[in-house]
Amino acid sequence: MINRFFKVNRRDMVYLKFILEAYEGMNVMSTVDNAAGIIRIAIMPGFEDDMDALLAELGKKVKMEPTTWEGDTAGGGF
Repeated sequence: MINRFFKVNRRDMVYLKFILEAYEGMNVMSTVDNAAGIIRIAIMPGFEDDMDALLAELGKKVKMEPTTWEGDTAGGGF
């Protein structure tokens, strides 16, 4: 699994969760720091290109700033 972390506006978290859940089996989104607006998107192996395309499209509608998270023990990164 590849973990990608993003800083987003807290009001956009529910919208992102709703959209990403529609792509069941490709990813799992979770909030790692609600106060700071940090989310983790865990991408399943083999879906990296599809998720990159989806995240690029979502980034046109929602500000998603790539970031790091000190709790990322699974590696992956960007």
